Amino acid sequence: MLAGTLAYVALIALVGATILSAGLAMTHMTVARMMHPYIAAGYQRAAVSLEQTIGANMQAGGMPFPAPTFTPIPAACANASCTYTTTETIGLTEASPATPGPDCDSSQTNCALNVQVNRYVSEGRLTASITVDVLDAKGYVVATRSGTVVLRTMLTQPYVMIAGSRDGAFDDVIDSSAAGDDGGAPPATPNPCAGAKSGAADDTTVRAEYRNQQTSSCTDAGAWANSSYSATSGSGGWSP
Repeated sequence: MLAGTLAYVALIALVGATILSAGLAMTHMTVARMMHPYIAAGYQRAAVSLEQTIGANMQAGGMPFPAPTFTPIPAACANASCTYTTTETIGLTEASPATPGPDCDSSQTNCALNVQVNRYVSEGRLTASITVDVLDAKGYVVATRSGTVVLRTMLTQPYVMIAGSRDGAFDDVIDSSAAGDDGGAPPATPNPCAGAKSGAADDTTVRAEYRNQQTSSCTDAGAWANSSYSATSGSGGWSP
């Protein structure tokens, strides 16, 4: 009789724990879905700030050494009633200098293909992490999300653009790899002076040309090389 009673009590406790666990999981999913628009807006705000800072450095002649540091972006209202705010943290994550060469360096985590090495362009890569915190009206963090961004840099316009990104929520699957890089697709028209007009070909490489201001004659000035670089991976995805 006692054994049966204990077994029944244990069963009730197990069912109660299962229901509680399922309830907590549903609550977490609800919070994550509700916070997603705030996270996305904060991430975009940080990405714009990152591009503006790096773009200004490239326009001034290149990245300074040591690399710039970023102060956390001040909190901003995430919704109309300002019951939630977001703040963003940016950090450069490049772990070693890029090594240009004809082949990819297997000792580094990433390899950018067909980088324009013309000295007036000096295309390169820069990696950064972005972390977004969502805070409630009392200032408590209710959600955090992070991601990794690869920037494509150059000494001419547009100076900087996003070449790849990765959501930190997938770090547990591909932690050993840096964010993907969509720059450097083989040029359909390598010579900008022949065939299609400069920039009209369907590719993602940077082509360079020299043009005589008096005769308007065009000279192909492009040269491509692969550039390997390493970056530390960002922290995890959603929290809590």
